[in-house]
Amino acid sequence: MNLRRLECFVAVAEAGHFRRAAEALNLSQPAVSVQVAQLEAELGVTLMERNRRVLVLTAAGTALLRRARVLLPALREALAEATAVGEGRVGTVRIGFWGSASYQFLPRALRLAEEEFPDARILLRQMRTEPQVAALLAGELDLAIVREPSVPTGVVANLLIAENFVVALPSAHPLAAERRIGADMLHAQPLVTLPKGSGPVRDAMMAELADAGATPVVVDEVTDMATVLGLVSAGRGLALVPSSVASLKMRGIAFRPLAKPRRRSEQWLWRRSEDERPLVMGLFELLVRLGSKPQRLAASGSGRVG
Repeated sequence: MNLRRLECFVAVAEAGHFRRAAEALNLSQPAVSVQVAQLEAELGVTLMERNRRVLVLTAAGTALLRRARVLLPALREALAEATAVGEGRVGTVRIGFWGSASYQFLPRALRLAEEEFPDARILLRQMRTEPQVAALLAGELDLAIVREPSVPTGVVANLLIAENFVVALPSAHPLAAERRIGADMLHAQPLVTLPKGSGPVRDAMMAELADAGATPVVVDEVTDMATVLGLVSAGRGLALVPSSVASLKMRGIAFRPLAKPRRRSEQWLWRRSEDERPLVMGLFELLVRLGSKPQRLAASGSGRVG
C-alpha cells in the first residue's frame, strides 16, 4: 500500500473536505482526490460518499480510519529508522579491546563517537587478543582492538595505537634522577613484567632489553598493567610499560622515557571485510582517525610488536 495514499485519505477524513485536506498536505485538491481514488481502487471498496455539501465515510472508510490513525505514526517511525540505519546513524556496534587502549584512547574515542553517532549503541567487551579474533570471525564482535598484526583472510586492519615504552620505577630509585633511561641501565635490576608467553608486548619488552645487553632479574610476573604498577609502587622492582600506562598515575612511581627505543607497543583495529554496514564503517573510520601516530624509533631493531 502506498503511504501517500493513506496519508491523503486520513487527511480528507479528518478535515471532512478535500480542499482543506489539500491545504494541510500542501498539495493540489485534484492530486488529493486522485490519491484517495487510487486507494479505493486498490482496496476494491468505497471509502467515502461524496457530494457537493458533505463527505461521509462508509463503514469501510470508518474502519480504515481507525486503524490508519495507529498505523501511520508507526510506519513513519519505521521508515525514519530504516533511513537512519542505512545512513549509519543508529544501530548497535560491539567493540572488543584489551590492555592500554582503555587508559587514554577509548575514553576519548567514546566521547567523540557519542557526538558523531548520538543514536548509536556501543557495547564494549574486554577480551584478550585470541578470544577477540575468534569472536570477530564468528560475528560476535563488530570491531576488535588487538595486538595481532598478522591479518587473516576476510579481515580489514589498520594500525590504531603505536606507543613507545617507558620505564616505571619507584620514585626513590636512583635511576629516577635520570631524564631518560637507556635499556642497558636496567641490567641486573629487579623487573616486574607480564608472564612469559603472554603475548607480543612482553616479547617486545624483553627483546628491547636483550638488544641492549641488559639481563634484568624477573621478580614478579602478573597479567595486567595496573598490578605491575602496584608492585613497582611497593618497591618490588622496575617495569617497562607502554607510555599510555603512565596516565594511571599511581603514588610513589616515576615514569621516565626509554632512551633510543627500538620497539613499540602496537594495537590494531580489525573488522570483517564483508561487514560494510554504514555504522560499523563510520566507527571504524572514526577510531582510525583518532588513533595515535607512530612514535619515532631508533634506526636499528624491527620496531614490530602486536
